[in-house]
Amino acid sequence: MEQTKLECDARDVMEQIQMAESRHMQMGALVSYQLQYPDMTIKDFFTMASEELEEQEEELGYYE
Repeated sequence: MEQTKLECDARDVMEQIQMAESRHMQMGALVSYQLQYPDMTIKDFFTMASEELEEQEEELGYYE
């Protein structure tokens, strides 16, 4: 029982770490794009990033 709780807690911690890394990478990408395209709005950035992700997913076959 205690082992199961420990495993559950470990999964929760790992999930939080992965989400934090993802947010860090997203913010890094945002800063990078804003430096590269200073006139781009955040809305434009997210629109462009979303389109890029959709293209990558299509290339990888996530949409069939």
